[in-house]
Amino acid sequence: MKLDSTMTKRGNFLDDRRGISSVEFALVCTVFFLVVFGIVDFARAMWEWNAAAKATQVGVRYAVVNDMVSTSLANLKLVGVGGLQAGDAVPIGTAGTTNVITCTKSGGTGTCTGAADPSAFDDTAFAAIVTRMQSIYSDITEENVVVEYRHVGLGFVGNPLGSDIDPAVTVRLTGLVFDFVTPGLSGIVSINMPDFAATLTGEDGRSS
Repeated sequence: MKLDSTMTKRGNFLDDRRGISSVEFALVCTVFFLVVFGIVDFARAMWEWNAAAKATQVGVRYAVVNDMVSTSLANLKLVGVGGLQAGDAVPIGTAGTTNVITCTKSGGTGTCTGAADPSAFDDTAFAAIVTRMQSIYSDITEENVVVEYRHVGLGFVGNPLGSDIDPAVTVRLTGLVFDFVTPGLSGIVSINMPDFAATLTGEDGRSS
């Protein structure tokens, strides 16, 4: 009788299906939430990609109508260079205009490689571009931003408003990282975002 009672209890335990729905829910819920977080991450990635691209467009627009980061370029005067006289157009290939000037800032120090004086760097102008870009995408830092100037044949000698050339300006974003929020990946897995770039031709009448 005692054995039968034990077997009965064991049989009841094996047949007891109470709580099975909770187990099934836990299994399904795990997969469901992984899918949901995956969708959220994908949507965030697309949003951040678009925001970074828009920030470069806003940054380059701001750069072409405000002070140049390279003060060497901002103060470029070409009267007498290669026989040029006041009022002449500045042809491509003119001495002093052939280099692409690339301005970056790292560790608090800004440089403009390709300029007559690489250390002639306008911190205020660069910071203003970065701040404008951060209004679109707040994760941008000074180290992520590159500003390039290239002479494309625009400008005239003796320009009273600033530089004798109006360069094409390119703003680039580099080194951005996208972090996942999906449980199990958050804080562990990240991917490098692609570089973003936007270019506009310079304009007469910038504030410099």
